[in-house]
Amino acid sequence: MTILKKHDKAELKFLIDCEMQAYAIAVQGRQLFYKMGMQPEYGEFNKHGAITQIVESTSLVAMQKVKELLDKGASICTTVEPAVNNYVSAFYVVKSEAEQAEDAKLIAAEVEAKYNADIDLHNEKVFAQEAEALKAEEAAMAIQLRAEDEQRIQAEFEKRVRERLRGSKGGAK
Repeated sequence: MTILKKHDKAELKFLIDCEMQAYAIAVQGRQLFYKMGMQPEYGEFNKHGAITQIVESTSLVAMQKVKELLDKGASICTTVEPAVNNYVSAFYVVKSEAEQAEDAKLIAAEVEAKYNADIDLHNEKVFAQEAEALKAEEAAMAIQLRAEDEQRIQAEFEKRVRERLRGSKGGAK
C-alpha cells in the first residue's frame, strides 16, 4: 500500500531555496554566448535569472543600456564575462534588489504550484492503485462466493437426490 503524500512546509521551503540558488547564478532568457570563444549557447531557456544580458551591435549602445540599468539599481555582474567582438557586444548586470524580490515572489508561487500539482498527481495515482487493488480483491471474493454458492447448491441438489432415492427405496419394499 502506497501512502498519500501531504503538504510539507520544510520540503517546500527546501525546493524554493534550491530554485533561488539556481536563480542567483542564472542569466535570464537564453544566454547568447559563453566563455571567451563567443560560441552560441543552446542551453535551456531561463524564465527567471538574477543576471540580465545586454546584447547590442556596438559596445557604446550596450554600455549606455548598462548605465541605464545601473542607475535603476542594478550592479555589474562579475561572474559572467562580457563578450565583445566585431559583430556584437554582450554585457551582464545583476538585477536590482527590488526586481529580485519580485522574481523571488514569482518563483515561490511557481514552485508551490508545481509542488501542489505533484502532490495531487501522486495522490491520484495512489487512489487509482488502491481502487485497482480493491477491485481485484472484490473480484476474487466474488469468485470465491460464487464457488461456495455453487458447492452449496450442488450439495443441496445431491442431498435432495439422495433423499429421493431413499424415498423410492423405501416405497419399493
